[in-house]
Amino acid sequence: MQGGNKFQELYQKSVICNPQVGILKVCRKAMTLACYMNTPCQLIWLALCLVIAGVKPVFAQPSITSTSTTNTNNLDLDGEGSAETHIVKVADLTVSTANANGYTLTVSSGDLSKFGGTEIGFQVTTVADDAPTPDAADFTTPIGDDYNLSTNTAGTENLDLYVKYTPANLQDPGTYTSTINLTVTDNP
Repeated sequence: MQGGNKFQELYQKSVICNPQVGILKVCRKAMTLACYMNTPCQLIWLALCLVIAGVKPVFAQPSITSTSTTNTNNLDLDGEGSAETHIVKVADLTVSTANANGYTLTVSSGDLSKFGGTEIGFQVTTVADDAPTPDAADFTTPIGDDYNLSTNTAGTENLDLYVKYTPANLQDPGTYTSTINLTVTDNP
């Protein structure tokens, strides 16, 4: 524990002379001792010094904002003896990161369901804001799997989120619900 005694001695001398400069000197010495001695005491002092000196790690903070469209509450279920595939814009997204390597957006797909009713599977995809509606072939992620979109630079993107679904020919009427989960993470 000899290193700890040196640290305490340095702390007492430095803080008495000039508190602000002393704390920084003590922190610098604590880092050196913590690295070489790797003892719990020195590591605790190192953590304390980082807090006192205001040193905080910098992390990119990815963010996502989602605004539902009015279409989400009025999806056409057909169900009167015939059905067709529907592609509907359900949300406006704004995704951003300060990470130089970009982000990955993950969007869940799944089923529209109601108690006692036949589920309606749906797929998801995104397009650039105000781009034309995607074609059926643009929905490449299978129902129930996560759709992923990755970028490779920092910045903000505005996107439109679409779903593709096909109700049954005799779909049960009623209120169907589902949840689409959105996650954004920084790329390593």
